[in-house]
Amino acid sequence: MGKPGETTVASRTGSDRLHRTLVPVVFLLLAVLLWSEPWRFVSPVPAAVQVPAWATDTTPVRHARLRPEIELAGYTYACSDCHNLFPSPPETTRSLTQHRDIVLDHGINDRCFNCHHLTNRDTFVDDWGREIPYDRPPLLCAKCHGPVYRDWLHGSHGRTNGYWDTKAGPQRRLKCIECHDPHRPAFPSLRPAPPPNTLRMGEQRPPSEHPGAENPLRYRGSRSGFRDSDIGSSASDEPEREAQPRNPDPGTRTPKTVQGGL
Repeated sequence: MGKPGETTVASRTGSDRLHRTLVPVVFLLLAVLLWSEPWRFVSPVPAAVQVPAWATDTTPVRHARLRPEIELAGYTYACSDCHNLFPSPPETTRSLTQHRDIVLDHGINDRCFNCHHLTNRDTFVDDWGREIPYDRPPLLCAKCHGPVYRDWLHGSHGRTNGYWDTKAGPQRRLKCIECHDPHRPAFPSLRPAPPPNTLRMGEQRPPSEHPGAENPLRYRGSRSGFRDSDIGSSASDEPEREAQPRNPDPGTRTPKTVQGGL
């Protein structure tokens, strides 16, 4: 029969061996369990919206000429090449004999010499008859569109290509006629880029049907702008309003024939 001290040492040695064997096995089992992903994480963040290339294309909408030139029969002429030979008569209501491809649909601005200089056709004209360089059309547009011109100067109207930080690279403000046709400035309907798909906003798609009363943002009142309970009557008691004519869509207006001395 052994001594008591020898029995204690033997038991400790056996326990250490057991621990050295079980601990790696336990860690191995845990590794296998985690690798199998029994509780797969589902991210609440929706998938990123695939933005088409056309939505981020920085090419100007129009390829505008910023020089007083025209191409005819394969040759390039300055405006003054012809207009110095054939001076235009004073502004009249007659139809043009040249530039018949121009269709003017610019509101009440229906005279050529409102914008073009009468004697120097290589420039535009301001309200005092002074010349505006042909490559600076925003100064011409500012004659009538002052607030828009102010917004364009400060960057809230129009488009800027390049870098926000001018220290990182150049920045270029597109001129008015690089987006707007000067003779028909109204924009046609444009297809919007896809909306964002964020965690807070959710999937931004139009609902399949109109939301009901559960929508807290929906105002359920009469056509007069008051709730039925406020005026003590129902919407059906309100007399039918006479249909008001609507303003025509700018895109469907009948364009005018260009008249003047060009």
